Amino acid sequence: MSEPQQPQQQNPFMIDVRTILPTIAKLYSQFHWIIPILGFNVPPEIHQTLISIAEGKPLSPEQVQQLKTQAEAMKPMVGEPVMTRQLAETAWYLHYKEGMGTREIAEQFTKDGNPCSHATVARWINAIDMEKRYGRIARLIQIGKILGFAGLMFLAFWIGKTFF
Repeated sequence: MSEPQQPQQQNPFMIDVRTILPTIAKLYSQFHWIIPILGFNVPPEIHQTLISIAEGKPLSPEQVQQLKTQAEAMKPMVGEPVMTRQLAETAWYLHYKEGMGTREIAEQFTKDGNPCSHATVARWINAIDMEKRYGRIARLIQIGKILGFAGLMFLAFWIGKTFF
């Protein structure tokens, strides 16, 4: 006997692309002229697909197949980051808190299915480290501004109380 199938629970944070694609397409159709100015290239197939979705036309099976093949064939170009932000922060944690070297981290990520070189790991660790340092410096500057403003208010209050 087979067991009755239980309904699958959906993750409330999971976003279905089909529901937000028309909104993205409408925004794209309005602002697609800005993208080349910013230095990004949109493949013509994706451009035509987004424009047709924005106009309300249904996607043809050919367009769907083109998008699938293009998504499967996407590989990072030279110089593009191959690590996600989460992996970079994990690498930073493993390097500074666990004491692992960049080669060990790269090998571990490769075993986990995220191939990257030790140089990429080192570059991202340095980027995260610099962000954390600048964040601390910015926080100290902000505290200094608040204390300086409070000091000026106290000084003005004292001058006003003393002389007037």
